[in-house]
Amino acid sequence: MENSDLNDRPGRVAVVTGATGGIGRALVRRMLGCGYRVIILSRQGTVDLPAVTIVPCDLTDGNSIRAAAPVIASHAPAIDVLVHCAGVITPQSVGELDSAVTADQIAVDLVAPIELTNALLPTMRDGGHIVFVNSMAAVFPLAGSSVYTAAKFGLRGFARALEQELRPRRIQVSSLYPASVNTPMLSREMNAGGSIYNFIDPPQEPDVTARRILECCKHRSRERFSSVFDKLFTHACLASMPLLNLSLPIMKMLGRRGYRAYLRRLSPPRR
Repeated sequence: MENSDLNDRPGRVAVVTGATGGIGRALVRRMLGCGYRVIILSRQGTVDLPAVTIVPCDLTDGNSIRAAAPVIASHAPAIDVLVHCAGVITPQSVGELDSAVTADQIAVDLVAPIELTNALLPTMRDGGHIVFVNSMAAVFPLAGSSVYTAAKFGLRGFARALEQELRPRRIQVSSLYPASVNTPMLSREMNAGGSIYNFIDPPQEPDVTARRILECCKHRSRERFSSVFDKLFTHACLASMPLLNLSLPIMKMLGRRGYRAYLRRLSPPRR
């Protein structure tokens, strides 16, 4: 069922975080093509995205988020869509965690979406839409990235609770759980010792995820996974620790094979 009143109205206003990343950049381009007015939050304050309104904001700083809210309201008294696309992951083993790195991950991946939603909710139009670009780590624990996993599990819980709170205002809350995406963030993650599970299937291109985010904006869907198998399998592993433990060796084998294929595609051809 579509929210036809919102999607048929011209000049819809969208606020997007993480717009300078691979997924966010692809999303902004698609939104502009669909007629949205797009406001982005950027720590740099300047980006090479045309036709967008830029509001300076540091998502690791709660004061910066709260200061950005009235600036956004000055540009758009009513917001139709809020997309939380920003994310950061730095793999580290427990026992070797860096406190500053831990704090930054929790700030960007969990606290910032909560703080920004809280600050902008009075400006959200009744019947609007909030989309959280989450991660498969929210439903499948990643050893070596426990802080990221914890933040994403928390974000899923926040989104589900928020959905119940906002029903009287008919504000839809959606969460997207993409598989790995071929972005600079993925490259940085793997260079730091990221999860081999990212390559069980070939990483998707950012525009694929951007398209799915827009589909979330058009349809009243609570949670969207890349495939039915991803949804059923991860939930089964959450419900059954023995199944999770039995699956890990096979997943590691598939991931290593996929990662080797990925690296071969990145390597320049021999002459």
